[in-house]
Amino acid sequence: MCGIAGVFGTPDSDLEVKKMLAALGHRGPDACGIHTAGDLSIGNTLLKITGDMPQPLTGIGALVLNGEIYNFRELAAEIGIKTDSDTELLFSLIETGVKQGSTPINAVFSALSKVNGDYALAYACGRELILARDPSGVKPLFYCSEKGMEKPGIAFASEKKALACTGRKAEPFPQGGILGFNIENRKIMEKKSEEYLKIKPPEERISAEKEAIFHLQAALEKAVELRLTPTAGIAFSGGIDSAFLAALAKRIDPDISLYAVGLPDSHDIAQAEYAAEAIGMKRNLKVHFLSPEEIEAAVPQVIYATESTDPMTIAIGLPLYIVAKTARENGKRVLLTGQGADELFGGYSRHEGFFEQGPEVLDREIYSDLENISTINLERDDMVTMANSVELRIPFLDKNVIKTGLAISPEFKVVKKDNLYTRKYILRKTAGGMIPPEILWKEKKAMQYGTGVQKVLDWLARDSGFSKKQGKHIEKYLMQIASEEGFGIINEK
Repeated sequence: MCGIAGVFGTPDSDLEVKKMLAALGHRGPDACGIHTAGDLSIGNTLLKITGDMPQPLTGIGALVLNGEIYNFRELAAEIGIKTDSDTELLFSLIETGVKQGSTPINAVFSALSKVNGDYALAYACGRELILARDPSGVKPLFYCSEKGMEKPGIAFASEKKALACTGRKAEPFPQGGILGFNIENRKIMEKKSEEYLKIKPPEERISAEKEAIFHLQAALEKAVELRLTPTAGIAFSGGIDSAFLAALAKRIDPDISLYAVGLPDSHDIAQAEYAAEAIGMKRNLKVHFLSPEEIEAAVPQVIYATESTDPMTIAIGLPLYIVAKTARENGKRVLLTGQGADELFGGYSRHEGFFEQGPEVLDREIYSDLENISTINLERDDMVTMANSVELRIPFLDKNVIKTGLAISPEFKVVKKDNLYTRKYILRKTAGGMIPPEILWKEKKAMQYGTGVQKVLDWLARDSGFSKKQGKHIEKYLMQIASEEGFGIINEK
């Protein structure tokens, strides 16, 4: 995990990239590297988790990677190389394709079509720059294509703030996208890969409950196993998603730490303590009691990290920011979360309405949720965890878990009986052998309410003189904080 940045088409590209990497230092405190060739520079700030390979890697071309390739050892064995670095494996796959005559963009596509991982990368080869991002957008990537400038150029970075410090306005790079750029005669030549890397809707469906449970459990077990390291912990609220991940992780690492935060009398603390004891992991649970003063002190950090003053973004980001901070202070560098389960298995109340319109409507909306999960949730979560140099890993968005989840018939995701809905039905059934019924079938409050953070933000806004009756009092309070800190936040998706 790390931060990446680059500039193509500017004479001082190396100086600009150094400035961008300085803004990304929190993403990679262990090392920093830059590769420059003419008016192209790419760079990396490194957080060591898998292997010890400095970046950029150079050969025919040059590569910077932010993320993890979880099946790299399997792929390395297939092509006969020995390495403990997922970056080196991916670079070898790409370079082999180029040596065999593939264009750089096709070589990148061919390599990424083989991997199971979360990534954002840049590969520079000659006068071409290729950018790519994983299908779910777990790893962030922003870019700026200066087509209308007198001297056109391309710039990219893991966070918008890195581009902003060089005077550029960024937009999110598409989930599963691969774009190639070539600057000729003062014009940017842009080429899309013939195919995106997005996971397509399955051709065959799983329509038997027992079969669905079997395949889903196998996929989740593997996804958790691939993401565990000696420095991993789990963000634990005691709901079905985090409890299931904890129970699966316990089979591999009985000592894995669970991290819960909330006000002393909050729902999430009580739920986390109850659930941890119910699954036999009471000794694993590490509780951090929040105070209004700690939340108030963290507000500017979360605004800066997320580059937003949107009340929901901050309210959800705050508890995860403090979870990551607590985990980091406890020596952890990786944090697993249950993000993605609601999108994949119909966990939101609005999914009930889609269910009423028909299975095909629910199916379509679930797929749409996954297509938009990056800008809605993942970029926020990555920013607040990486603000503490902690890598976020999301088992529910594993390539094979998504493939299995989309194949499961929608009738197993939202179930209606006696006029009552059960959301995420098939996930609950799959966890049934490991989670007690009192946890398995219980609905949980949203994080901002369960931790008590929303209540504190409401109080802080009113205490700062913003009237709730006049509307948007929390947003006005957050904008005031951003202004006082000089962040210049722009709320844009």
